[in-house]
Amino acid sequence: MGDKTEGAVMEARHYEERAGADTVVFYGACITEWDLFMTDGKSLEHSGVNPDELLLPSPSAIAAGRDPVRAHAVESLGVKITSEEAGKAFPYEWPPE
Repeated sequence: MGDKTEGAVMEARHYEERAGADTVVFYGACITEWDLFMTDGKSLEHSGVNPDELLLPSPSAIAAGRDPVRAHAVESLGVKITSEEAGKAFPYEWPPE
């Protein structure tokens, strides 16, 4: 349940290097060191995962601190919860302006 994932699963490490003695040139490179492959041998990179049930909260629900998607997921397990209660589990912290 939820949204389609981005399909950005590769992990890269940044390496910083330098060359020179009198004049030093600094440079770096990001090298991919990890990728996620499924049992069928395909990478999730650039494809992502499609959920069985596509559900997205509305912007107004998020702004009000409600999480109807999490509430629906919990209810599918047999637990009754309101979207307001679900929103309190992991409250969204708005970035400072």
